[in-house]
Amino acid sequence: MLYYILKIIFYIPAKLFIFPMKVIGKKNVPKKGRMLFCANHQTANDPILVALNINRRFYFMGKAPLFKNKFNNWFLRKCGAYPVHHKENDIESVKTTLKHLKAEHALCIFPEGARLKTEEAHDLKNGVVNFAFKTNSPIVPAAFVKKTLAFKRNVLLVGEPFNLSEMEEFKGRKVDKELLTEASAYLKKRIHGLLRDYNKKKQDKLKAKQEKIRNKKIIKNCKIALKKLDKGIN
Repeated sequence: MLYYILKIIFYIPAKLFIFPMKVIGKKNVPKKGRMLFCANHQTANDPILVALNINRRFYFMGKAPLFKNKFNNWFLRKCGAYPVHHKENDIESVKTTLKHLKAEHALCIFPEGARLKTEEAHDLKNGVVNFAFKTNSPIVPAAFVKKTLAFKRNVLLVGEPFNLSEMEEFKGRKVDKELLTEASAYLKKRIHGLLRDYNKKKQDKLKAKQEKIRNKKIIKNCKIALKKLDKGIN
């Protein structure tokens, strides 16, 4: 309940003023059923903006230290977050993740494993694809175009969902380290492919605009030259 109350309260001020965000490909997010929403991750604002801009009830993994304070622990859990210990074999968080997926919930997970200081591509952790294989869950790749900073316009790209278990290159294979590494590389390709395609379209659009301006100048200069020539003849 708290999740929806906060979303209603903060949606308009966050969307219009604090974190103006355009979402491209929102229709690619399944309206129901289990899924793993996987995006790049650079600031603590990322999960909040996913929750505000995507019309699904999400559950999130969070660093265990964030849950040490009693109020934080209560508040974060009410908002759909649960703790994970990155530096140890955290069986409890694995069980919680599998439980959510088997209950047909939507999980938002950042497969790079931590917030990154740069916008460069990094290798992904194998945990996300392992969850996908274990529960036959579709993955929705997504990418923030820039760091999600307050009062800075940003774009969230959402790609088409895919199911690793149903892909020819992975179907029927034993789930081992080799398979998980290949699947993580594929997920990385899909996430950063969104950024590559977006930037290419943006550059193509800019080139087309510049070409249009150049053509207008050429036409204008031609008209001027013709007028001068016409005056000279007369």
